[in-house]
Amino acid sequence: MRIFAKLLIFLLSLFGAITVISYFFGYSVTFPFSVSEDLYVPEHRLHAIRLATFTTFVYFGFRYLFFGSTKHHPIQFLGVFLFNLGFVGGLCFYVNDVSLDEYYQAPFFIIASIILYNAGKPEFRSYFKKK
Repeated sequence: MRIFAKLLIFLLSLFGAITVISYFFGYSVTFPFSVSEDLYVPEHRLHAIRLATFTTFVYFGFRYLFFGSTKHHPIQFLGVFLFNLGFVGGLCFYVNDVSLDEYYQAPFFIIASIILYNAGKPEFRSYFKKK
């Protein structure tokens, strides 16, 4: 599971790097690897990212207010963000009445979030330590 989490992080990081670099060359890359020669990104996807960012802030804000400061690994932050992207993104797709082929992203991000969030937990990682 830990190797799978690392592979998932590598692939998502590589996708992110390709997306950022391609933007500066006038190309738009959207998930999963749709490339266009303009800088257009569908508005419903922009709303999904925007709202996922806000819900991630809300999650960590309320967590801090009610539970105080707790240590989280970066991989857990990614897990929370991807969960919010999958959940809120699915709702954005529904509200914007997009085609059904857009919806497959939501379960992908939710499954990836569960893998990444759990890979950062100490009790989960202790199963993979050498004794």
